[in-house]
Amino acid sequence: MDSLCDNVELFVDGELAPEHAEAFRQHLPDCARCQREVTELLQLKLLAHRHAENAEERAPAPLSRVPPVAFWKRSVVLVPAALAAALLVLVAVRFLLPSKPRQDVWLAQRTERLLEARLGHPGADVYRPPAPKMMGGTGNPEELPLEAMAWLEREDPHGLVAAYLVRDDKGLADQALRKLEKLEHSPELDNDRAVALLLKGQPKEALRLVDGVLETHPRHPQALWNRGLALRELGLPLLAARAFTEVAALKEPGWSDEAARKAEALQRAVFERRTRWMATREAGRALREATPGVPPRGFGEVPISRLFFYDAVRSAPDRERVLALLPVARELDAREGGDVLERYVQRSAEADFSRRAPLARQYSELIDKRLSSEERERFLAALLQSREDDILLGALIQMGATARHLELYEAKAAATGDRWFQLLAAQERARAESAAGRWTQATRTLLAARGLCTARGVEYRCLCIDRELSNLYILRRMVDAARTHTERSWKAARENNEWELENDLLWNLSQIARVVNDAALTRAYLGEYLERGREDPDMRRRAHQDLASIAFRELRVDEARREIDSALATGLPLLYSGAYSLTDISRLKSEPGDEAHLNQALEAAGPALSAGERAVATHMRGRFYIERDAAKGRALLQRAIEEASAPGLEEDPGARRARAYSYTSLLHDAGRRGAFPEALELFARERGMELPGKCLLAVTADSERTLLLARGASGELLGHFDESRRQPLPQRLDGFVPEKLLAALRTCPRVEVLARPPLHGRAGLLPPEMAWSYLTRTSPSHAPRVGPSVHLVVYDVEAELPTEASLKRLNAWTPVFGSEEQRVTLSGAEATPSRVLSAMRDATEIDLVAHGIVDGYSNTSYLLLAPEQDGPELSVPRVRSASLRGAPFVVLVACHAAHTAYTFETPFSLPASFIEAGARGVLAATVEIPDLEAGAFFNAVRERIRSGTAPALALRDERVQWLRAGRGATWLDSVLLFE
Repeated sequence: MDSLCDNVELFVDGELAPEHAEAFRQHLPDCARCQREVTELLQLKLLAHRHAENAEERAPAPLSRVPPVAFWKRSVVLVPAALAAALLVLVAVRFLLPSKPRQDVWLAQRTERLLEARLGHPGADVYRPPAPKMMGGTGNPEELPLEAMAWLEREDPHGLVAAYLVRDDKGLADQALRKLEKLEHSPELDNDRAVALLLKGQPKEALRLVDGVLETHPRHPQALWNRGLALRELGLPLLAARAFTEVAALKEPGWSDEAARKAEALQRAVFERRTRWMATREAGRALREATPGVPPRGFGEVPISRLFFYDAVRSAPDRERVLALLPVARELDAREGGDVLERYVQRSAEADFSRRAPLARQYSELIDKRLSSEERERFLAALLQSREDDILLGALIQMGATARHLELYEAKAAATGDRWFQLLAAQERARAESAAGRWTQATRTLLAARGLCTARGVEYRCLCIDRELSNLYILRRMVDAARTHTERSWKAARENNEWELENDLLWNLSQIARVVNDAALTRAYLGEYLERGREDPDMRRRAHQDLASIAFRELRVDEARREIDSALATGLPLLYSGAYSLTDISRLKSEPGDEAHLNQALEAAGPALSAGERAVATHMRGRFYIERDAAKGRALLQRAIEEASAPGLEEDPGARRARAYSYTSLLHDAGRRGAFPEALELFARERGMELPGKCLLAVTADSERTLLLARGASGELLGHFDESRRQPLPQRLDGFVPEKLLAALRTCPRVEVLARPPLHGRAGLLPPEMAWSYLTRTSPSHAPRVGPSVHLVVYDVEAELPTEASLKRLNAWTPVFGSEEQRVTLSGAEATPSRVLSAMRDATEIDLVAHGIVDGYSNTSYLLLAPEQDGPELSVPRVRSASLRGAPFVVLVACHAAHTAYTFETPFSLPASFIEAGARGVLAATVEIPDLEAGAFFNAVRERIRSGTAPALALRDERVQWLRAGRGATWLDSVLLFE
């Protein structure tokens, strides 16, 4: 054969030898010329056959029959074939092509599989045991069969994705994700998206995808398996074991046995860790209760062992028992370097035990919780009169009495010369500052103390400092700092096998995920916390009541009721946050004992509540009773607002929640009664400013309830209330406003929208042909700076683009200035956040052109500027802390710059932070935008504003003009105005 392409006619006629026909089949998918000729020949053959049939019908004798081959081999002029004929040709061609790739593209013929994860494509989900891994992390990558890959590209795109992924290669995972972007969503494809993300080291994103699959297909084998892998990578081994156990129960050949082995290995590792931790605790207890023998191997290597050592010295009844602790002191000193503990033992041994021994005995009883409250106070009084400072330091901590004697504690801690007690004193100082509402100072105190954590020996105390910092970050809603710090601390606690601290930090991770409304991650952390605490009623209570909160937020009312009932089944009163969940759940699915459970929870929490938290407790009672005794409920809610508005509570997180949530309940109560004027008055009272008398839309939503008020051009008030929703609101609000209210607003030249969180800042609330803006400010605006306009433009930023985000350098930007404007520019490496913030201070116009990024964890957006010591992010907190004295109009030419985090108290977004800092208006988009096209649009809007058009009208007019021209249709209605 001279060439395979010369065999087209023989192949179509079926005259090739079998081996040559197979060679041609392998050649055909990659040869466009042969494909074209085969199609033409088949079409000719079909037409010839039809011609022969027609001729047979017309001809009187068989002699007129024309041999088909002779006809279609002749040169002919083709006429258009019928559609059915064309379809038959295509079917014929497909029949001649192979129905699956000829090469082992999914490595199914190997005896071992490279990929640990499971794929949704059936050809790639054939069980084989896992292949051994190179311990150096390297290995020869599997070559891609290019011929088969080309076939998959045309015939089986999902199979192509699977072919990339089965090779367990991070680089190929990127190619798989690019292919998946072009495919629709399905359980199998979403499962494989998750596998690609696992290969790229993104288990959180993978978990969200497989959880979505399992939501509708709870027994999906591949998704269950991959959920186990994602949870394992997140450091949640017990929950991962549960997922693998569910796979094992499906009884799939091979897969089930391996899943059972994985589950058993994960559970065994956790059991061994906890056993070692328990052994350390038992050794520590023995150290205090009897003359120490030989401590367990490695006792001094466990950070908490130093805590047990101090308690043993304090409890020792005589000199001999103290001196018997010298070997432990020396072992612990060896970790840190020095002899601070050996000297402590020697000093303690020299004490007058006729005086020290009774105090030592009582200290041991205090640890064992065998002293009554009166005995505890007498013991503390005796210690304050004694010289046994080390026992006093321990007793003040055990009794929670350091706040009463803080300066004394700090002085005696400093006198020890021991970093352990210096860290403890800083922790107690920070707690006192936090209790007084000085959270910023408490954070500084803990961060300064963290500087003592540079050497070994005090890891336990440093982890306790980390836990306090985590608590403070969560309290202050500093989500990014909380996440980064808590994840790092949790990892350190696991590395040091500090089981209880690990549990505490795991709980904090669940709270951070809950704050940012990340349901998948919250459920994962709480699920692991629950698995670790099966024998602990308090841990079960905590987990179930927070799982109830997440379920209710998604309006899974029956699930929420089951979870809150599981929390109540522990026999413990609900915690503070659980009581709040009960008030909501009881509104839609009440039980007879709910009132008693609520009161029990609030009474149990009462003594420890701060002033702001007490206002929240009053709100909870009001929120509960307004559904049963409306007058009583309203009175309690009004009282909660008054309590939250007390002097000194302006920045208190609890007080802010109590105030916002109480207005929420009062607004929806008024809406249910159809008291729309009363509801409008509540909107105004909460905002603290008079509302526009016309062309106003006021909206609020709370779980299943929605209230909308509209004032058209005539000022007539219309209202709409609904409480039938059983699905969470989508991110976009298209169709949210009823047509009756829209009709009244369409007569307005422009509409001001007062939207309470979590509705504020969402796109689609009003149609794109209407001129409207979000009312954002809650205080009088700054007086504009007198003098010429100062226009700051930040552009062509020299940013360090993160490798995990597929960002590219933006196209060059040409600043546009007005003739009367003073021009200020920052670009390149100079455009750092601190320089930009400084330049913004006196600007009257600001254009920020940069990449905008949504943090997938904290659900907040930021602008990526040039790097500096404090990071390249121009974030919400940094903008909030600025003072924009020129009351500028700000244009954010960046993707996602108007993205608003999920909050209930106050809008949390870049536009809201600019308004809070003093801007008179902000223009930004909620979605991705193309830089060149968006730049042209934003410049055109600004030019309209320069000419004297109101911003809302300028935005609307330019948008309508672009839409009529067919430009920017995918993103234009996501550009929002905040004023």
